[in-house]
Amino acid sequence: MTEVSHVIARRGTYAALSALRPQPPRRYSQAEHRERRRTGLTVGQYGGTWSLAREIAEQCNPLAQRIADDARPSRFLRSTATVTWLAEEVHELVGVVVGWVAEADARRRTTHLADEPGKRRYAVTTLVDLAQRPVLPTITDEDLATGAWAAALVAIAETVDAEFSTLLAQSHPPNAAPLRGQPSRSELLARLLARTIDHAASALTRRLDRDDPADHRPTNQNPDDRARADLAAMGIDA
Repeated sequence: MTEVSHVIARRGTYAALSALRPQPPRRYSQAEHRERRRTGLTVGQYGGTWSLAREIAEQCNPLAQRIADDARPSRFLRSTATVTWLAEEVHELVGVVVGWVAEADARRRTTHLADEPGKRRYAVTTLVDLAQRPVLPTITDEDLATGAWAAALVAIAETVDAEFSTLLAQSHPPNAAPLRGQPSRSELLARLLARTIDHAASALTRRLDRDDPADHRPTNQNPDDRARADLAAMGIDA
């Protein structure tokens, strides 16, 4: 066997051929996906094991426990980085996901209109608009004291959780050829998570870590006293 044929033979081995085949995308755990979003790493594929309800639970439950353990849990309904704000972001997140699931279902239900794109577009849009979005939970002082608000936020995702996991399992990974350069479902989801629950939960975590002394002003202060204290904190003598 010549040197050239020997090289060809080596390159034709199973190991060599396997190395040339496209490798399946690496699978990340839900916690790993979260860390990649927070550190700005490239988006991996969010597959059928990823759960919207679990994501909300894993981000909100630790915060609920820390707030319930605080001397004044109700202060986290006021000021900046509040539980109310986090709830609104989770509500937006779930609402968008409901729309995605509704759109995928609408496209399946309108395949008979493939030759009438105008009608199909109208039908899909109408079905998506009619999809039932969750109601934003009302969070009370008692909910903060018990930590029950976290379960309320998880509950609004449970009705769409399984369907969305199925949709992720059926979606193309990032950079797949059929996408033709368009963002994948995983990339759209990562962006949505980053600007909603990730952003609000991180801000609330920072507030808990900082434990701003201004939040611990005595409750028997009158409005004028509180105003003077605010000015003093800014270096202004009133």
